[in-house]
Amino acid sequence: MRSNWIGALVGTGVLVVTPAVAVAGRTLVDHGHGATVAHDPAYAEVKTQVHAWSRDGETRFRLMVTGLPPNTALGAHVHTGRCGLDPLASGGHYQHPGTTGALVDREVWLDLASDDRGRAVTETTRPWTIAAGTAGSVVIHAATTNPATGAAGPRLVCTDVPFGE
Repeated sequence: MRSNWIGALVGTGVLVVTPAVAVAGRTLVDHGHGATVAHDPAYAEVKTQVHAWSRDGETRFRLMVTGLPPNTALGAHVHTGRCGLDPLASGGHYQHPGTTGALVDREVWLDLASDDRGRAVTETTRPWTIAAGTAGSVVIHAATTNPATGAAGPRLVCTDVPFGE
C-alpha cells in the first residue's frame, strides 16, 4: 500500500492537507483545492469540497457544499478552465472526447438540492477518466441543468480542481 498527501478545500482559500492511501484497484485521483470564487455576492459564504476517484477506467465524482440558501436546487458541472474573477474564465462544460450519445453521458453533471440548513451532497459516476489539463474546475449554477441543452443559468460559485493531475 502506498501513501501520499493531497489537499481538500474546506473553505474559501483554506487548504487542509490530509493523507490519501492508494488501495488495491481504487485510487483517489483529484480533490478540489485553491481558491473558491463566488461570482454572486449572495454566495460569498459557500464552502465546497470536490472529490474524484478512478477505478478500472471509471470515475466517481462527489461535490459537498455548505452555505447555500436553504431548500434550493442548483446545477453544477465540471468545466474546462480554472476559476477566475470573470465567471467565464472557467470555460465551458467538460465533454469527454470520443463519448457519444446524450449530453448527460458526455459531461459531468452534479446538480444538487440543499437541505433546510443550506447543505448539499451529490455524486455521479462516469465510465471514463479525465486526462490532465482537460478540466480545471467545478461550477455551481443558478438553476438545475436543462437535460436537452446542458444550460443551468448564471455561474454562482467556482472551485478549482486539478482533474487528472
